Formats: sequence, structure tokens, C-alpha cells
Amino acid sequence: MPHRRLISKLRTYGLNETLIEWIRAFLFSRLQKVKINGVVSENKDVLSGIPQGSVLGPLLFIIFNNDLPTICDDVSKMFLFADDAKLYRAISSNSDYNSLNQVCKNVFDWSERWLMKLNVSKCKVLSLLRNKNKVINYNYGFEIPDQGIALLEHDHTVKDLGVLIDSDLSFDNHIYDKINVASKMLGIIKRNFIDLDKTSFLLLCKSLVRSHLEYAGPVWNPHRKGLIKYIESVQRKATKLLRSCRDMSYKSRLISLNLSTLKYRRFRGDMLEVYKILNKLYDPRTAPILELHLDARTRGNSQKLKVERCKYDVRKFSFCNRVVKVWNSLPDNVVTSVSINMFKRNLDNFFIKELIYYDFEADIPGYA
Repeated sequence: MPHRRLISKLRTYGLNETLIEWIRAFLFSRLQKVKINGVVSENKDVLSGIPQGSVLGPLLFIIFNNDLPTICDDVSKMFLFADDAKLYRAISSNSDYNSLNQVCKNVFDWSERWLMKLNVSKCKVLSLLRNKNKVINYNYGFEIPDQGIALLEHDHTVKDLGVLIDSDLSFDNHIYDKINVASKMLGIIKRNFIDLDKTSFLLLCKSLVRSHLEYAGPVWNPHRKGLIKYIESVQRKATKLLRSCRDMSYKSRLISLNLSTLKYRRFRGDMLEVYKILNKLYDPRTAPILELHLDARTRGNSQKLKVERCKYDVRKFSFCNRVVKVWNSLPDNVVTSVSINMFKRNLDNFFIKELIYYDFEADIPGYA
């Protein structure tokens, strides 16, 4: 992030000149040198970048990139998160392809103009297809001066903010990856702690093992029983680390430790997301759309959602559809909770007597 171009953008956005001078004093007149084998280089001016760990760094970076989405056309869209950018567009004709490829070229031109060089090897193309047998003939890329045309690599799996997204949206690769990571963490605990008490075990298990199996759960929550069982096997093994629980059944171990199944935890996460969306705790422009059923004659709670019919499993088991029926079946005192913590407490109290809380093989009525 070049300092002089950053200052020019701050002026363009109308920031107070005194504030701009304060930022200039924070960035400019910095020197750096390198020491190798006891030999120190000459001092060189630092012309770009923000001091690592500063509070201003992320904010200034967002300001610098703020105009990047304006290069898109009316149909192509861009999502930005820190230094990560995603372009997407529905491709149904050569015209759509040409338009999206032009946006790719615009991104490259923007990066050249503002001295934010793209790492082409990290730029990937992911195609989401309904027909798996369809061949992708579209190549995306741009021309790099003195280097020729740089084509972006097609990939079947791309990591986005810690989630592995595959071309058929099954999320199998992500699930297997997280199970492997959680299993490795479980192995570390087993090797370093010979005899754990319940308090220490719960602290280690929740922070080091379960956290990997719950991250972004509403995105990849599986519906196939094989995957559900495979994920649950990690916690099944973990609870056997306690000497006092080894001879118990898995359900009895969970009751003894006051732990719910991982399946219930994912369901609970789904319900929390619905609560946050309906109560506008997320920016409505970025949150999934959940429509309320406004017909007062319907039975159930006062925040019932509209049911949508789905033809394909990918849509049927997606977040916006799988949560509708079970959310509509919740009592009014749960969905109208005045805070997130109260919602969690009311939801747990409502389901703690149900089989799903301690039995991952039990089904939740209406939950896809």
C-alpha cells in the first residue's frame, strides 16, 4: 500500500487536512535496514506498507481498497474482506463470459495503477455447476506487460475465509480437513496430559478440538448420516480420554460431562444465525434473506418463516431452507428472546430433554 497514493485517496474522501497530516506523520520518514551474517545494509526509505500490529493498519487498508468494487459492471459482483476479493457472475453465454473476463482485466489494471501487485498464482477460478458433466471451456486472465497473457488456474476446491468450497458445494473436503485437524489436536492432548479431570478436559476439548469442528458450521452443515457420524466420532474418541468415562456409552459420557452432541451444536448454530438475521444483528445487505410469514392466521410462533419449495438437494439442504420448518416449530418464548444469551438459554432448555441433545442419531422433526 504506497503511502503517497493512500494520502491522495484520503483527500479524495474528504478527510480533514489535520487528520491527514497526522496520518502522514505516522507513515512517512520511516527507515529500514537488513542485517545478514553480521553485515548491516544502508538505511532505505519505507515508501509503502503499514507498521505491523497497528490499529490504523486495517482501517487504512480498507479505505485504500474501498473503490475496487466500482470497476465491476451492473451484473458482475465483488465481495471484499481485508485483502481477499471474490468476483462472481452467472455464465449462460459468451457475452457473460466476456463481461466477467473484462472485469478481471479491470482488477489487474486497478492493481497496476495503485501499485498493489496481484499474485497471479494465488488467483483461482471456481465454477459452480448443476451439471457435473458440462465441460468448462472459458479461460480467464489478463495481459501482463512484458510477460504476455496470464491465465488464471481452474480449481475444483478453493479456500475462502477458512472454508474449503468445492465445485458441487458438498463441502466434503472441508469436513475431512477439519476432522483431520481436530484429530491431530486430540492427539496432542492425549500425549501431553496423562490423567485429566473433567474441568481441564472440557476446557481443552472445547478450545482446541471442538472449535475446529464448529467454525462456519451454518455454511457446511452436512445432512448425510455418514458424514454426521464421522464428525461425531472425534468427540466420541475425545470423551474416552477421561478415565472415569471409559466404560460408559457415548450418550452416558455426554450426560456425565454435560456435553451436547456435535450435531446439536451445529443445529444450535443454525438457530443462532436465524435469530441474528431476523433481529438485524448483521448488515441486511450482506445477510441471507429470510422472509417472515405475515399471515396472522398461521399457528406457531410470531416470527414464522416462509417455506420455499426446492427442486435440488443443494438448495434444499442449504442454510436458508433447512432452518425454516424447525424455526417455525419453536415456541414463542424462544424466538422472541430479548438477547442472544437469553435465546441460547431458552433454546437449550427447550431441547435438553429431547433425544437430539445427547443422541446424534436422533432426528429433529422438520430439520433437513
